[in-house]
Parts: sequence; C-alpha cells; structure tokens
Amino acid sequence: MKRPVLWLALLGVLGIVSLSCGPAAPDGQETPPGETSETLSSEELSSEAMDDAEFARNCKVTCTGKTSSGADCGVVGFGSTTFLGGCSKACRFARRDADAKAATYGCQLWDCSEICR
Repeated sequence: MKRPVLWLALLGVLGIVSLSCGPAAPDGQETPPGETSETLSSEELSSEAMDDAEFARNCKVTCTGKTSSGADCGVVGFGSTTFLGGCSKACRFARRDADAKAATYGCQLWDCSEICR
C-alpha cells in the first residue's frame, strides 16, 4: 500500500512542477496579482529614445601640430557619450582619440579646438 501512495505523491509533484513551466497566459487572461506585464506603445518608446538622445553628446576635436621632420600635420578626433555623459566627457574621449591618431602619424599636437553638440 505504501508503494502506490509514493507513486501518487511523485506524480503529483511532477505535475505541479510541469504546470509552473508551462506556456505563458493568453492575451485575454488577466495577469495574477504581483506580476506585471508592462507594454509601451510605439509613441512611448520613441519618446524615451528621444529623451536619451537629448542627453547624448558628440564632440569633434580638430588639432594641428608638427611632425619630427617639421612638416605640418592635422588630426581629427571624435568622441561621444550616451545618456549620462556631458560635453566635457565627450570631448575628453575625442581628445584621447586625437592623441592616439597623432601618435600613429608621428605628429606632435600643438593646438586643438573642440565642437560639442
């Protein structure tokens, strides 16, 4: 008599586990309390993307300098930030980019100008 009870209990546990791993509820059914399924409309998604784009900054650093042979050289560096970056951070990235390019060209930078948007 103990063996059938054990099998019944095991099958009951497997049944409960398989129910929790089943497919999601159809669209017509309400979600149980405590679960949220927030969907955003395309207008809300585009407005969120626009909000993030408003805070993004792009910087262009244009530098002039001289090579070891005395010839003039110019380097342009680009930098950008996303949501939490300002112009100073974007221009810092752009200056690093310009410095790296100048090193590969053998150019010693003298003067740089920044444009940030």
